[in-house]
Amino acid sequence: MRIAILSCMDFKIPGGAERFFIDMALALDATIVCLSVSEDLCTLYPDAAKIRFFPLKKALPDEPLRQIAGMRLFKRLNLDYDFYIATDDMSLRFLSGKVPHSYLMLTPRRAFYDMYYPTLASMPVGKRELFIIVLCIFRYLDQRYVKKHVRSVAGISHNVRTRIWKAYQKPATVIYPPVHVEKYQNLGYGDFWLSVNRVDKWKRIDLQIETFRLLPDKKLMIAGRIYPEYMHLIKEAPPNVTFLGPVPDEELLDLYGRCRGFFTTAIDEDYGLTPLEAMACEKPVVAVCEGGYQETVADGYTGILVAPVAAEIVGAIRDVDQDPSRFGHEARKRAELFDYKIFKEQLEKYVQTCYRDYTSGCIQEVKE
Repeated sequence: MRIAILSCMDFKIPGGAERFFIDMALALDATIVCLSVSEDLCTLYPDAAKIRFFPLKKALPDEPLRQIAGMRLFKRLNLDYDFYIATDDMSLRFLSGKVPHSYLMLTPRRAFYDMYYPTLASMPVGKRELFIIVLCIFRYLDQRYVKKHVRSVAGISHNVRTRIWKAYQKPATVIYPPVHVEKYQNLGYGDFWLSVNRVDKWKRIDLQIETFRLLPDKKLMIAGRIYPEYMHLIKEAPPNVTFLGPVPDEELLDLYGRCRGFFTTAIDEDYGLTPLEAMACEKPVVAVCEGGYQETVADGYTGILVAPVAAEIVGAIRDVDQDPSRFGHEARKRAELFDYKIFKEQLEKYVQTCYRDYTSGCIQEVKE
């Protein structure tokens, strides 16, 4: 079966979404149809060299025009595959009842749904008034299209499955993104804590900085792309916090292997793959007790879940830091439950079921 994974993304820096789509392509021997692919991608993430990309070589404008341009681009595409997996609300426009498909969501677009009010609150007053109208229109079109055209839906966590139900009143299969456990090893418990995430408004990097400002005897290294509007955090950080920027996969594995513990604070994280990567190295995790972290981190066994309050996080880090190795065995066992081999079997079964149901006519197209 020839499978296409549709994504309205530029594959430049391999974040969690890019790695997940590459793993999907590996598991299904699929082609990733995307906007563009950077020449440096395979250097940063070698697994990308093992799959096929079909770059559309298109550049889209900024939001809100990006949303419109992305939807028009995929609606007009002419592709010839046996099965299609859309991964966002722009590539979704290629799907219809005429092609075997699934909509595999990282999450319903958060600015339309669960983060609608925080998104508006972060905007200047003049822009906010415009976006109230724009977001409402896009939300209506998104819900209408999914209800009318999408037959099979999957999400990357139970947290996302709940969001899907609230947004579309559709049931969804949960398919957890995988961790390649065999790649990770414990290289000892070093003298630094590690955080791996894009530096943007949803990751609460300011909370991480404030926490380690209260822990002057501890070190924090933050790996990941830094968005231009958050470059000021580098200057505001205390001397014991270091921003590494994007790092190649080999260097990231080394950081996981040598860190003392892992620290993550995203707002209601969709899933959170990075804690599992740390746990595969037998490293404890201190995470905020929200979203997908509650599905991956076993509180008290593989780390500690805490409220997003600096004082409480400080206490958790000091507790874990006394003997991080005591969490090692359980952390590794937990990561093995999300291994790539399990993911591959689950994803293959899901796609085969969707395709069989489509070809046998078991799923009827939803009428408007």
